[in-house]
Amino acid sequence: MMTNHWMKYMLGLATLLVTPQVVAQTVHCKDSLEHRRLRSAMWATCQQDNPSVVYAACWAYQAHAIEDKDNEAYYDSWTCGIMFNLDRMNIHDAYHIANTMKDDLVRRKYEAREEQYMAPKMLGHVYNACGNIPGAVKELKKAIELIKGTKYERDGLSFLYLAMAHIQLNNNSKETLKWLDEDLKELERHKDQKEYWRGLADAMAMKAIVSFKEKDYNGFYEYFKKAEAADKYNSNQIGDLFLPYARIYKTVLDGNPEKALKDVENLPNMKERYLLRCDIYRYIGDNEKAFMTQRELMHKRDSITGVMIAENIQKQEDEMVLLRQGQKASHIMNIVLVIAMVLALMLIIGLAMTIYGKRRYQDMLLKKNRELKAAYKQVAAADEMKTEFIRSVSHEIRTPLNIINGFTQVLTEEGSEFEPSERKSIADTISKNTRHITSLVNKMLALANEHTKDLLKDVDVCDALDICSRAIAAMPAVDPTKIKVELNDLTDGKDKKLVTNSDSLLQMLGNILENASKFTEEGYIRLTLKKVSDYFNFIIEDTGCGIPENKISTIFDRFVKVDEFKEGLGLGLAYCHETVEKLGGTLTLDKTSEEGTTFTLSLPIKLKTT
Repeated sequence: MMTNHWMKYMLGLATLLVTPQVVAQTVHCKDSLEHRRLRSAMWATCQQDNPSVVYAACWAYQAHAIEDKDNEAYYDSWTCGIMFNLDRMNIHDAYHIANTMKDDLVRRKYEAREEQYMAPKMLGHVYNACGNIPGAVKELKKAIELIKGTKYERDGLSFLYLAMAHIQLNNNSKETLKWLDEDLKELERHKDQKEYWRGLADAMAMKAIVSFKEKDYNGFYEYFKKAEAADKYNSNQIGDLFLPYARIYKTVLDGNPEKALKDVENLPNMKERYLLRCDIYRYIGDNEKAFMTQRELMHKRDSITGVMIAENIQKQEDEMVLLRQGQKASHIMNIVLVIAMVLALMLIIGLAMTIYGKRRYQDMLLKKNRELKAAYKQVAAADEMKTEFIRSVSHEIRTPLNIINGFTQVLTEEGSEFEPSERKSIADTISKNTRHITSLVNKMLALANEHTKDLLKDVDVCDALDICSRAIAAMPAVDPTKIKVELNDLTDGKDKKLVTNSDSLLQMLGNILENASKFTEEGYIRLTLKKVSDYFNFIIEDTGCGIPENKISTIFDRFVKVDEFKEGLGLGLAYCHETVEKLGGTLTLDKTSEEGTTFTLSLPIKLKTT
């Protein structure tokens, strides 16, 4: 239904696009009161959910803008349609309108030179809504460069800095604060502008939100107070962007989360409603609801991504059909020209070359189509893997939590008495399961941070043997009567200094040793340090059950487990394999059998950081 409304909107815009030259001959509308009335009416329609009403208001305002030769108002009508759909997470329609707006700006690049920044600005908002943060950052940076030197820089550059901060709000607080500082510098340069107080209120409100997310509640109140103070001088209350969100966070901190959740439902933007609910649930300790809300948002984003990929495939197929039709018409024309102008032999050669080119180009399009279909399958597989991962995490964490909860209730039960040995056994069990949960969370965080963290920034000089000793000390406890844990130094007294990321090295050795303790029931677990040329080799051997042959080729993939009945998520070796490559080393499976397994982790002695 929404797509039909969008098609009507595009048809209306197409009609308007062909009319400027005609209306330019009429008397231009200079009624500023009518201009403001149409603009206010257009944005007011966004408060209801009927797209036909919104698009009709957009057409009316755009027709007025064309008559008045007002490029800013003309593209403001496009922006209204995009923002209406983004607020309701109709990203499909918002994306199409933004791309059509971009095509229009390209077509009118000479008469709309100063408005060129508007296309990447709106595409940045669309990409942010569907979770494509790198794409959003790229588009908004492009918009920032395009707006500089235009008549819109004075009012619009500050808003773009604020938008850049908003993109990073739930991912990178440091980046958010960096862009907010840029915003405040820009605002200070134009304190005489009427929008200054609104901009200052929004910047301080977002800083307050960052403080809330960082659990700096004193900082939150400090920035919130500044935001409210600035808002008192703000004459454009309709333009508030982030102060309403900050007020909801304050309601939570004031001890009224129920009211805060009700206030969230009154916000116009669906994505922001999801994110605020997640923050509120986390604050009050209802992690299950926070998780389910986050999962619901992820599913909505993923379904949108799948639809957009499917549409790109359909677009390729439609283009191929049009190309075939064009080639057919060209073929007929060639035959006519050949019959009229060349000999029979030239006709045969011409036809042969046409057919050859057609088939070659057709093959190229078919190949591209297959690649797009494969990409779509990968998205579906990723969604299935995500679901399975969530199920595994829920199981792995729920089991030790139930154990901890059960023993805690036993310990706190009124009138219960235990022998010291029993109490120690219960405490050991609780401690073991607590460590297990901590290990799972650390692995997930380590793997999640692996893509964003620059390991080369934290390089330091460390003692390789000391790292080995710490890894042995931190590994899970084993029965010393059945399993012997050994640390062998085969460096022959050579210097054991190593230039690398010591935390990552300790984490990798810990993961491999943890796997060894998990699958070894008797025998030994041995960590050997050797110096070979310009590398340190860390060799981990065990006498466990080994790795099945059908698992060897995928042992370093994420979520792959040697034994599905053993605890764990299948992330340890995947983290090691991805991290060691970033540190210039390798991780190899040297041997595996029913008698045990041997891994070798090799790192350069001096890591090159440039």
